[in-house]
Amino acid sequence: MAQTDQRPAGRRPKQIVTKTITVPGNLVQACREFNSGRFFACHETLEEIWQEEQGDVRDLYKGLIQVAAAFVHVTRANYHGASRLLTTALAYLAPYRAEGAMGFDLEAICAQAEAALAHLEEVGPGRTHELYPALAPTYAVDLAALAGESERWQAWGFDRHGNAVEMQIEVAE
Repeated sequence: MAQTDQRPAGRRPKQIVTKTITVPGNLVQACREFNSGRFFACHETLEEIWQEEQGDVRDLYKGLIQVAAAFVHVTRANYHGASRLLTTALAYLAPYRAEGAMGFDLEAICAQAEAALAHLEEVGPGRTHELYPALAPTYAVDLAALAGESERWQAWGFDRHGNAVEMQIEVAE
């Protein structure tokens, strides 16, 4: 008996492709995506860096990804998913909060995420949708700070002088 394809109609199978990225390019793109409400796209863009990063800023990227994922849940009115991800995102971002990292003002992002979480807990599951757009944080990266920050954190995607390097990654598309 032949095996049938279980993919939904109209969907093609994902393929692994090689893609050239730079960390600054992905960070700028992720900020644009997040700030325009394309939270899942932001999550995917940041994940491309997170998957390659092995150093101390890996958790920074994870926290930013989780804030984006939390707002995916907000837009789907999923109270529990939004609450859980905002809580864990804040824990991942806490070590970077005071000084910021990789050009992000983590104090501002965390304060906004805390305000969103507090409002979410106050209004409860029936009003999860109220968080967006009113209480969504704003993502902004200071590109001028990246060279020094990449050296400070020994971040992936930069040379030893803090210059961004084009990197080849494999992604499923």
